[in-house]
Amino acid sequence: MTQRKWRVFPGNNRFYCNGLLMSSTQVAVFLFVIVAVIVTACLFFAFDCRFLIQYVHPGTIPLALIGLLGAFYVLMFLLKAGCTDPGFIPRARQDEAHYNQGLGEPDPNTTSTGYVGGTPSKYRTVEIHGQQIKLKYCVTCNMFRPPRASHCGLCNNCVEIFDHHCPAVGNCVAKRNYRYFYLFLVSMCIMGLYVMSINITVMVLASRMVGFVNALKTYPATVIEFFISGFAVIAVFGLACYHTQLIATMKTTNEEIKNTFRTSQNPYRQHNVLKNFCITICGPFPPSLIDRRGFVKDEEHHGVDYGATNPIMMDPEQRSMQDTADTSSQLPLTTSTDNN
Repeated sequence: MTQRKWRVFPGNNRFYCNGLLMSSTQVAVFLFVIVAVIVTACLFFAFDCRFLIQYVHPGTIPLALIGLLGAFYVLMFLLKAGCTDPGFIPRARQDEAHYNQGLGEPDPNTTSTGYVGGTPSKYRTVEIHGQQIKLKYCVTCNMFRPPRASHCGLCNNCVEIFDHHCPAVGNCVAKRNYRYFYLFLVSMCIMGLYVMSINITVMVLASRMVGFVNALKTYPATVIEFFISGFAVIAVFGLACYHTQLIATMKTTNEEIKNTFRTSQNPYRQHNVLKNFCITICGPFPPSLIDRRGFVKDEEHHGVDYGATNPIMMDPEQRSMQDTADTSSQLPLTTSTDNN
């Protein structure tokens, strides 16, 4: 009997729509954010927009349409960030794991509990734009992680260009969904400020009609919207600015926290800030490495290949050549490698 590969996929993830969508198992905050956005949008259309159309002028209908479009984009980017494969790397098959275990050198600066006695973990070295980068060995996935990849402890999988695990989107934020996460932050800030401005307008006009105290009693939904939107802007604005700075310098949150480039230049950074934004936000959308909708026999799912042709398992020299030729790769900055 066969079944879809997503049913036996290793790691802490949930799959929906027969493997088309996925998230982590911790989705409570993600669902709360979705509900908060929908409730605020409904209150906005039911009370504020109706007030403007009824008591101000029917010509204010475009304001409602702008709000509808903004709410649509906020929800779309939120769902795309939360339900897209962030860039999970398939774990090594048994033959690949056996091959990888014979490679690399011990790292005297780190130890791994995956080895008996806590012996030094293994690494390989590649050269990226003249910089020596260590590829650490993951004892869970049985492979050398590519540059900028990291193992997420919550999802229990290695992720390409790992930024962080975000409870608000219920997923890792990494190579394949970072643009959606950033656009969600920006659209949330813009939409929050827009709703607050309409709330203030409604309260000012209502206060002129019935007085401020009576306006608060008559339009409590407007007050609720204002505080929800204000809290969202306060929570998201600083984060949006922080990630804007990260994109401008072509770094991830993980690299910023670890201060990865404290002793060397960032080999991934372009000298043109606009180019950094274009690569991150507008660059080609990379394909998923995991074959979620493929089939596997029940008795064969142990050690099954969860990827199609997994470029991560290539020899670093071959991987470098493919990255140079493949314009869809978001590790385009690997120019040469050193097989140690």
